[in-house]
Amino acid sequence: MLAEGKTIGIVLQKSEANSIQGLISPEYEVSPGQLFLIKDNNKLSLARLENYEYINEFYDEKIPIVKNILSENTSFDLLNMNTVIKTEMSIIKRYGHNSSPMPGSLIKALPEEKDENFLSEFYGVKNATDYVKYGRLAGSDIPLLLDLNAVTMHVGIFGETGSGKSYDMRYLIYLLSNLKIMGKSTALPMIIIDANGDYADFATINMDLVSGGRKWIKKYVIREPKSDTETRLTIDLSLFTPKDLADFIISLKYGGNEINSLQSNLLDYVISQHDQKEYNNLLGKEEGISLIQQEISSNQNLKELGFSSSTARAVISALEIFKDRIIKRYKLVSNSSSINEQILDVIWKEKGLAIIDFSADGSPGVDIPTKQLIVSYISRLLLNYLTKAKYSGSQRLIAFVIEEAQNYIPSNDYPISANITKEALVTLATQGRKFGVSLFLVSQRPAFVDKYVLSMLNTFFFHRIYHEDLKYVMSASGGLPESLAKGLTSLDTGYVIVSGLMSALKVPALVRIPWDPRLGSYAGSVERIDRVLIEDSSK
Repeated sequence: MLAEGKTIGIVLQKSEANSIQGLISPEYEVSPGQLFLIKDNNKLSLARLENYEYINEFYDEKIPIVKNILSENTSFDLLNMNTVIKTEMSIIKRYGHNSSPMPGSLIKALPEEKDENFLSEFYGVKNATDYVKYGRLAGSDIPLLLDLNAVTMHVGIFGETGSGKSYDMRYLIYLLSNLKIMGKSTALPMIIIDANGDYADFATINMDLVSGGRKWIKKYVIREPKSDTETRLTIDLSLFTPKDLADFIISLKYGGNEINSLQSNLLDYVISQHDQKEYNNLLGKEEGISLIQQEISSNQNLKELGFSSSTARAVISALEIFKDRIIKRYKLVSNSSSINEQILDVIWKEKGLAIIDFSADGSPGVDIPTKQLIVSYISRLLLNYLTKAKYSGSQRLIAFVIEEAQNYIPSNDYPISANITKEALVTLATQGRKFGVSLFLVSQRPAFVDKYVLSMLNTFFFHRIYHEDLKYVMSASGGLPESLAKGLTSLDTGYVIVSGLMSALKVPALVRIPWDPRLGSYAGSVERIDRVLIEDSSK
């Protein structure tokens, strides 16, 4: 028999098949979305609190007695004694029966017991040890179970600045780095696009937090490495088509937000005359750029091909910008790229963690278009690697975490162009799941993330969001119960609504994330200003 908690209330009536009303003791703290057990004789059901109000027999201010009792010192004690919480609840799960609780059924708090047998029975799963224990259900100490087998269905983590979104992602990385499966320690292989240095410490001072099941952890930077845990990031241009490269190079001339089609077509034509294996030498070295510029300037057939001399000069100018930025300043291209299929093989076999540090420290001055080129490269590399593995009979799995996802797969409402990444990530979202790609998209503005890609996500972690994002959240997730949806814009930091395939509860759940100072110690956090000022003045 499923363990029961303390009796705290009683069912008054049922209004619909899955809806009941009840009274709860005012001594018990409640919040919308909280879960309770309902006991009807020996039948147990799990209910979610949808709405509540405090009521009192003296609550009507029109009755004469109110004026009298307000003048007495004991009046507030009297009012408190006669106060109860009236609730509206929805039945979300029944344990071994199909009936609805009758009036007089007992409302019980969730029990403290949470051993593996209890969790298996509570969630209705065969073995709770096969699941990841995440946070605590609001108002209880019972962890939410996450199904690791649903991770390839893609995950979205959304919340406004300061809502706890990045801490939650750090917590998830910690959990997924310390897995126990069939008695063995392991981890989910991961590549993280770290926008602000929120995860950089996992490769240094806090490596022990994520090394439980991992044998390989590395941070990639776009500057000279400062330690053995850092590697300079370089990419391989042969993974791109001539059109991809032409569009990207021309867009740099216009700040990354525009593409002149004539100029792009000319450059596409010139690049396509060369073997794809030559792209790193052709576009990754100064002499290769000079060669292409020479081919364009000396081509006598430009007019016959439909290109003017002014178009040719513009393309030569764009190539110069590309050379100065990508080759000379960032030294980004290499035949022996630092992230390649061999590295992905290491990440898989060693259950590794690769952190692409795009922060001001790891990649000083690097612009968004250049970051997009890198994300596009990793997307293509991942899909190629996992596709080859699947077709060779070896299923592999790598998670790809992308912070500030709106910069790489923006919606039409977001004022940024991302041609080089958008198509690659759409392909990864739609086709990657069957080959072992697990996307984790993290953003403070889900309204600015491409709607089609949002529709490919099947698990959501919602923190406090902006009012403007509410309709997009509801649309992407397939809707939330009103009790949870109306609290999304005011959700306390440390709380998250989990919805989707990974949740063993199978319905949206309000979860409290435990605080760990080391998981909270990251570059994106801000120390208490008063303490910083005092500590600084004492030095």
